[in-house]
Amino acid sequence: MPSAEADSGRGNWIEIVIAVVLSTGALTTSWATYQAALWEGRQAANYSRANALRVVSTRALLAADSRQSVEIALFSSWMEAQASGNHALATFYEDRFPPDLRPAFDEWIAQNPLKARGAPLSPFALPSYTPTGAAEAKALEAQADATFEDGQQSNRVSDLYTQGTAIMASAMFFGGIGQVFRVRPVRLALLAVAVVTCLVALVRIATLPLLAPG
Repeated sequence: MPSAEADSGRGNWIEIVIAVVLSTGALTTSWATYQAALWEGRQAANYSRANALRVVSTRALLAADSRQSVEIALFSSWMEAQASGNHALATFYEDRFPPDLRPAFDEWIAQNPLKARGAPLSPFALPSYTPTGAAEAKALEAQADATFEDGQQSNRVSDLYTQGTAIMASAMFFGGIGQVFRVRPVRLALLAVAVVTCLVALVRIATLPLLAPG
């Protein structure tokens, strides 16, 4: 019959593996939780920045719309004066065209729109008309979208770290409960589950991007 010391010796490696699983799980869980918090903070920061960019973009767009309304009013007044034959008044309005309307207006006039068929109805229909602030608002909106998407990605990474933590917690559970049972096959089965689950969690967490504090 095998001695108690032999049985104890054969069981030592099980205790060692369980200790490795539990210690690895504890350290990995702490690290993954820390990384999840960092990525969650980055997510919140990106969401806030995206909202701020959208506010600035909206303001720039409203300012551009206001300037465009003034330009349309000036051009309409010019058209009325031109149509009534009051060239002095038309020149008065033309001299007050803003810089972003002037190139499009000159291009429009060069096409003889008052007589030529097929000419654009107004300089506002020409590609050369670029309202001040519209391009800036569009660029800010694109930047806000990119920042929001970065926040979404940070949220996904944070969720994956949390998922890895949950898997590692399962490994620690199976490793810990395995010590309760004295039936060797049961202990070995639980140990195998704990080791496999621990390795899955380690691989899952190790493949995630890291975020430095700051």
